[in-house]
Amino acid sequence: MIKIKCAPNASHLTPFFRAGTFVQKYNKMKVKFALFLVLVCSHLFAQSNFSTTGFTMSIKGTSNLHDWESSVKEMRATGTMAADANGLQSVSALSVSIPVKSIKSTKGSVMDNKTYDALQANKHPNIAYKLDKAAITKKGDGYDIASTGSLTMAGVTNKVDMTVRGKVNGDGSVTFTGSRKIKMTDYKIKPPSALLGTVTVGDEVEVVFKVTVK
Repeated sequence: MIKIKCAPNASHLTPFFRAGTFVQKYNKMKVKFALFLVLVCSHLFAQSNFSTTGFTMSIKGTSNLHDWESSVKEMRATGTMAADANGLQSVSALSVSIPVKSIKSTKGSVMDNKTYDALQANKHPNIAYKLDKAAITKKGDGYDIASTGSLTMAGVTNKVDMTVRGKVNGDGSVTFTGSRKIKMTDYKIKPPSALLGTVTVGDEVEVVFKVTVK
């Protein structure tokens, strides 16, 4: 009697090899997905919301008699910035709101009321700024930030370009300092006057600020 030994049918083995390939591909997909989650989480943690922890802001101007100065007593600022081990990377959003009636002059309530009338405080109670874009350049122990935004006063909005200095502090907060000259007539604001017009305020004022956020 002749015995015939049959070779295994290759078609029976195909599912096994296919299953092995599937497991390999599945493991690779898990690795890729894990890496994707790491990248996403890194981005989310780098992007942080911030709010004001301290500030000083003054408005300086002139008149035909003497220079004058007013201080802002209340300000709200919120936004989003990105930072990593190398420091400040971007400021992607910023909104600032200043109640007009929080502006106080060194010359007293007469000057304050003139300011509120000029800024139409009852109709437009807040001065608002919203950042459009910002480019950050590392310089020395801080950063130069070239920004463009929209400033609204007395119901009129204009684009404002401004260079701000930024510095990251030891506690992780960031301090921004800068100044910007503004003409009141650009916002259809009539410069205040007093004593039957014998005292007139100059059209141009300078806003000087130092704001710390975290």
